[in-house]
Amino acid sequence: MTARVPLLSLWHGFIGWMNRVPIHSRRDRRNALTLQAILAVTTTATLFTAIASCAAGADRGSGGESGLILMISVYTCLCFCLLRHGLFRLATSLTVVGGLLLIGMSYQAYGLQAQSGLQITLLLPLLFSGLFLGRGAVWWTALANAVVLGIGAHTDLRLATDSMQASQVLSNLLLAGMNFLVLVMILDRLILSSQRAINRSEELNALCLELTRQVEEKERAYERLLQTQKMETVGRLSTGIAHDFNAILSVILGHATSVDKRGGSIDAVLPGIRQAARSGATLTRRLLSFSRTHVRQVSTFDLAEAIDEVRPLILPMFPRGIVASLDTSTSGLLVRADRDELVLALLNIVSNACDAMPQGGRFFLSVEADGAHAALKLEDTGIGMTPEVLARMFEPFFTTKPKDKGTGIGMTTVQRFVAEHGGQIDVDSAPGQGTRMRIRLPLAQAGSEIEDGADLDISPAPVAAGDYRGAAPATEHKTAGGYRDAGSGTR
Repeated sequence: MTARVPLLSLWHGFIGWMNRVPIHSRRDRRNALTLQAILAVTTTATLFTAIASCAAGADRGSGGESGLILMISVYTCLCFCLLRHGLFRLATSLTVVGGLLLIGMSYQAYGLQAQSGLQITLLLPLLFSGLFLGRGAVWWTALANAVVLGIGAHTDLRLATDSMQASQVLSNLLLAGMNFLVLVMILDRLILSSQRAINRSEELNALCLELTRQVEEKERAYERLLQTQKMETVGRLSTGIAHDFNAILSVILGHATSVDKRGGSIDAVLPGIRQAARSGATLTRRLLSFSRTHVRQVSTFDLAEAIDEVRPLILPMFPRGIVASLDTSTSGLLVRADRDELVLALLNIVSNACDAMPQGGRFFLSVEADGAHAALKLEDTGIGMTPEVLARMFEPFFTTKPKDKGTGIGMTTVQRFVAEHGGQIDVDSAPGQGTRMRIRLPLAQAGSEIEDGADLDISPAPVAAGDYRGAAPATEHKTAGGYRDAGSGTR
């Protein structure tokens, strides 16, 4: 076992050395290993043959034959060295020329008829030129082979003693030429098909790399657009959030001052202060979590519970005069999606609904079961959309708002979220009749567990003043902004 390991290492090292040839063309680099192996075997075999011939025939005066074999060994060694220096095509051309010269010398000495069984050797230079040099080299080699056949036939004619033998020589030449021509044409067609397949493969590889680069570039652009859309939405949220925070601070301040003004007990006001602080911390954490750079985190969660969780972000978006109703009483509908992208989709829809009701109106959101899907039903009583606008609703950068009011990527973001999560979105709208939207998301498979439990935790992070933890209650919400949560449901 220990002896096999060094041998295996030596073999891998030798193959690695054979592959390290300074050739730039990938096609030539692939063929170089094969040609190196042929030249190395030929050099070694002819060298040993020459040495053995010299040793066995020294007393018979066969030095000429041994010298020829030794010259062949030196010639193939020269081709091998040229190949190792990166001159692939020169080494291949010299190999083909050398093979043709040897065949020509053999035919001149012995004739075509005497070597009829060795005519298959004519195919070796032809195959080398076709496989390694291309179609043009095939026809040049075929022409040289025709000359070699003519040399062999000339030798046979010179040795012929009567007209019958001469006629037989011409017949053999014609038959060999026809067979050879058929083989050349077949080889040419095969090389052409092979080159087309290789070129097509290289084009497809290049196209695949380009498509991969474009997909990665589009994904990066989408992430930038998503973050831009988030920050734009956060800007629209800021007014309502600021108002809510003022209300929370007023509650805390009122509880804190009631002890002095009314003489109450500190223990009696601490629960109210703690609850208000929890609400503020929840609001802050949700806003910061939503505005951070997006990193997709798919998890399984209750759709109604997720909407309840971001209720403090949704409600402040509605200005005075719009009554908002969020019905999340249908619980237990588990979906598998990215929660942040769900929130962004909802906020984009709410933003459009607010813009569609400048004089006030009603907005309704509900969660309900729809077969194997969980459905989000969203309605507003706004100005509605014409058929032309409805047809382009999800087109990137299309917007009917003024330049400083929208970017045209909000509903594109909504459609992408729904499509990537295997859902469907249906929109019905008409001028003066508001807009009705239905988003269907596939339910998580039966038996799947809720993942990423931290995402479901709606308690705020510890507050510096007192490490408060808890969740803001989902109760009726009303501020001076004029919106009202009229349908939180019983959970």
